[in-house]
Amino acid sequence: MIVGTVDADTNPRKGLLMIDQACKPILFLTLCAGLANAANPNAQSHIEISEDGHQSVTLSLAPVGQLGHAPAGSAGAEAPFGTVPDLVVELRRQIGGLAIADLDGDGLNDLVAVCYISNSFPPYEDWHDMIFFNSKSGLETAPSWLSDEQTHTGDVQIGDVNGDTLPDVVTIHGGGLRTDNVMVHSGFVGGGVETAASWNAITSPNAWGTSGELADMDNDGDLDLVTTNQGSGVNSPTRPMFMFRNNGAGLETDPSWESAAFEISNGLDARDITGDGFPDLAVAKWVNFTSGIYYNTTGTPDTFQSLFVPGTDTDKGAAFTDLEGDGTPEFAIGGDPSTVFTTFHGGVFEVTTTNPPFTGPQEVHFFDVDLDGDDDFGEVHFSDGRAHLYLNRGGVLDTDPAWTYDAPEVGTAMALGDLNNDGRPDLVIGYSGNTCIRVFYGQAAECLADLTGDGALDFFDISAFLTAFSAMEPIADFTGDGAWDFFDISAFLSAFGAGCP
Repeated sequence: MIVGTVDADTNPRKGLLMIDQACKPILFLTLCAGLANAANPNAQSHIEISEDGHQSVTLSLAPVGQLGHAPAGSAGAEAPFGTVPDLVVELRRQIGGLAIADLDGDGLNDLVAVCYISNSFPPYEDWHDMIFFNSKSGLETAPSWLSDEQTHTGDVQIGDVNGDTLPDVVTIHGGGLRTDNVMVHSGFVGGGVETAASWNAITSPNAWGTSGELADMDNDGDLDLVTTNQGSGVNSPTRPMFMFRNNGAGLETDPSWESAAFEISNGLDARDITGDGFPDLAVAKWVNFTSGIYYNTTGTPDTFQSLFVPGTDTDKGAAFTDLEGDGTPEFAIGGDPSTVFTTFHGGVFEVTTTNPPFTGPQEVHFFDVDLDGDDDFGEVHFSDGRAHLYLNRGGVLDTDPAWTYDAPEVGTAMALGDLNNDGRPDLVIGYSGNTCIRVFYGQAAECLADLTGDGALDFFDISAFLTAFSAMEPIADFTGDGAWDFFDISAFLSAFGAGCP
């Protein structure tokens, strides 16, 4: 017997039935699975279930094969990506995680996309993990590498874990309780990755792995692995976090560290925030559990959580940064909405919150998307298919997105890296649906004050602005409020003083 209530919510913009906020009792896994199985969808219905089973979305606006609405993007003038993807992968897959790295040693970054399986409808027929190799002719749109295993993969990390200097593909597995919740596909001499896993975890207790982070937790020169986990079903919904220590030649198969609490955790990042040289952990946790920080002062993380963010929420994803570049780290927790916190004298304090049109991210990341030397913030949403970027402007993070892509599919993953070899980072977004990957190539930010378009800021641009301002032309409405006033003059002068990128 399941105890609890379901508070289903409807998003009128897309006609989505969302159960992401519904499963708030700790019995959510069984409850959500039961709702999905009992749906009995018709030809007009599509059901998508997230990689951790926490969220279920019903798309009912279009026939099978034509999900939702037409994709749409929006970008501010300083956003480094366009509103239309430059490359798409038209394969029906459920993407659990993305990573970008040079896996074949040719100097070009490749794209790893791992796949999960669920009770989504219509059923998915393939969930091999994939590598899209890069070449001078561009990134593959059909993967030339597939894993031998076809299993539920919720996250992927890239790093040398066996000490041979070659990149290895570390995958985190779930879909139910399992002892092999981590696998390693090793890189090999000559360039490439083995298709069969060369290492499997054997964990006790068994667990549903949700995410992982490679970091040198004990400062011995090799990469250790920390994973977040959950349980499954009514009787066993929680699990501890694990750390697999590296002995110099590879990871231990049964983790020697576990968090004291059995909880539902799903997203983490590692960074030294105390200055003792050992990376600490920021961890996001699902309903009824509190996200926060685990200190690491000895090379082994504390088993008990030390810092807690205010309240409990449907959190997914954690990421460290230093917004102002002043040596004081902050961390973001993906929630409702995503919030950035700082720590001071053993307390946690809010720095800023995002203000997207709909909240509830699946992943969050800090990365420098515009190459200005500071970290910007990215999030991808499962329930409404949107991906957002918030720019960091001199240490202050945007509250409203500077860039958005609104997909008809549900969003699942995000990664940043140079894929077209032009020196600018490119954005990759993963989905569960017929179009499973979209790539946006980085582009130079528009030089707002260059009204003559000659690439130089000089008297002629000032003259062009004054002429357009007097004529009340749209190009001189720098604030975009439909009025030509002092604020437009101030905005133009500010842009002129900042120069061109």
